[in-house]
Amino acid sequence: MLNINEYAKTLSPSLFLQLKEAVEIGKWKNGESLTDAQKEHTLQLVITYQSLYNHSPEHFSIAKGGELYMEKKSILRKQFSPAQTIDVQEK
Repeated sequence: MLNINEYAKTLSPSLFLQLKEAVEIGKWKNGESLTDAQKEHTLQLVITYQSLYNHSPEHFSIAKGGELYMEKKSILRKQFSPAQTIDVQEK
């Protein structure tokens, strides 16, 4: 039987993205809700996969090596500054 690290190594990138989305929204691709056990196990698998392959982590995600990655506040301020707003013109 594979341990979680060995199992995470067998995941394709597309399957990882499907599992990650399922954990994020709480539903499988077919619309069925994840059970509590499925959420727990899927989240563990997603975190393990990220710790193995996440070379370019997003803010507050698991980076390669298993460390929690957090952007610097200055970078986040630039990303979410008011200058990033979109002008909507009414007709």
